[in-house]
Amino acid sequence: MDDVWKPPSYEPQQPASAPYGWPQPPTAGRAGSRVPMVVALGVAVVGMVLTVVGILVTGGETAGYRTWHLPNRAMEPTYPEGSDVTVKPVDGSGVRRGDVVLFSARDWGADSVFMMRVIAVGGDHVVIDEPGRVKVNGKTLREPYLFESGFSYSPPVEVTVPAGRLFLLGDHRVVAADSRAHIYEQHSGTIARTAIVGMAVDPASVPSPDRLWLWVGAATTAAGLVAAAVAATVRRRRTGLGAHREQVNF
Repeated sequence: MDDVWKPPSYEPQQPASAPYGWPQPPTAGRAGSRVPMVVALGVAVVGMVLTVVGILVTGGETAGYRTWHLPNRAMEPTYPEGSDVTVKPVDGSGVRRGDVVLFSARDWGADSVFMMRVIAVGGDHVVIDEPGRVKVNGKTLREPYLFESGFSYSPPVEVTVPAGRLFLLGDHRVVAADSRAHIYEQHSGTIARTAIVGMAVDPASVPSPDRLWLWVGAATTAAGLVAAAVAATVRRRRTGLGAHREQVNF
């Protein structure tokens, strides 16, 4: 039985590699490199970051701005009745003479919000004569913003504004129920700084989103996503081609 012929064992032969210096067959790994797609996605992420930064930087600055509808003629001609006034939120600590402010009128017994001009601050001495001329600390105010209504009688006023309070007048002095109308009440018609809730501003001064950063961010994001899609498509094709060639060579 020992001389019975047995077929030699078969060992599958590996394909010989190409001689040194010859082009090597492409492999699936090399054909489908992920580097271009990773780079493209990185560009897209950078674009998204630029867009978000552009929104956040100006978004914080515009927070709180609102529009207030003026219901009366007290601030004509600066703000005619029915005007939509842009208001910046302030707490009253930085309010100065000449500012037009929005305030709670609880000091005047009204549960509502008014808009008037700051004429004097704490410590100022205010004198208003019968024709309505206003002096603050002995100097006559130049008031080009006043409504031109001709001669009008105004009860004389003389008051020293208490600390932490404001003396307010409307630009249309004939119709405005301002500090003069409450001069004989507590605090001589003034209102507390803490009653201030906002200040009228020019709408053009309101910060807007940085269009340049938004545009650059959006363009960069779009370019990165398009490049990533192209890289993914090319990778799939090369991976499939590389796998096919390996099968053929095998």
